[in-house]
Amino acid sequence: MKRVMKVVLVLVGLSVFTSLCAASADAPSTTPAAPTNDKIYYCIEGYETLLPGDYYACRARYYFQRDHNQLAMSMLEEASYWANKDAQYALGLIYFNGDITDIPANRPLALAWFALSAERKDADHEQAYAAARAQSSHRDIQTSEQLLQKMKLKYGDKVAGVRAMRRFNHEILPLEQATSGGSIYLNGYSPYPENADAVVTRLHTQADKDFQGLIGTVTVGALEVK
Repeated sequence: MKRVMKVVLVLVGLSVFTSLCAASADAPSTTPAAPTNDKIYYCIEGYETLLPGDYYACRARYYFQRDHNQLAMSMLEEASYWANKDAQYALGLIYFNGDITDIPANRPLALAWFALSAERKDADHEQAYAAARAQSSHRDIQTSEQLLQKMKLKYGDKVAGVRAMRRFNHEILPLEQATSGGSIYLNGYSPYPENADAVVTRLHTQADKDFQGLIGTVTVGALEVK
């Protein structure tokens, strides 16, 4: 059964793990957060304040590649705190498969992470959740639903999604004020200052991708930084 999960689910692309890191990689054929041959040497430090979900997802892959699995898991949890759905999916897959050293399988916890990852109705994440439930016992499903209610208070979109959007809105504001011909330097984004308009446009494009399916489903309210 575990092998079936790998064939059906693993090839879902975790694009945040590849596009925001200092290496490019083909779609993995094992658990997405597991090490790959394309080494990551750094993550974009400037993203830690703007798009922390992306930054910590990159750090997770960095640590997995160096066999620091516990650190990597903590980075996935931090990315999940900032509403990164790919990180939540990866946690579900890791706990379901139990194929990462020192990280034992935990079906109820896996199901809860899968459910969180599917909040925005992403087809791949919904399929993963449905397949995981189909291979789980009634007891595991019941336990997962209890876990999910608690985890939503920290990782659900109504909390984490709002948190992430508020953070981005707050941090992008001074960069937007530097546009109209100005230049800005974002740590790790480029070795030299770049045109502010171009940088801000790219950051908004990435944010739109990160928050796809979230905008319109939650109320952001006043800007707040946590």
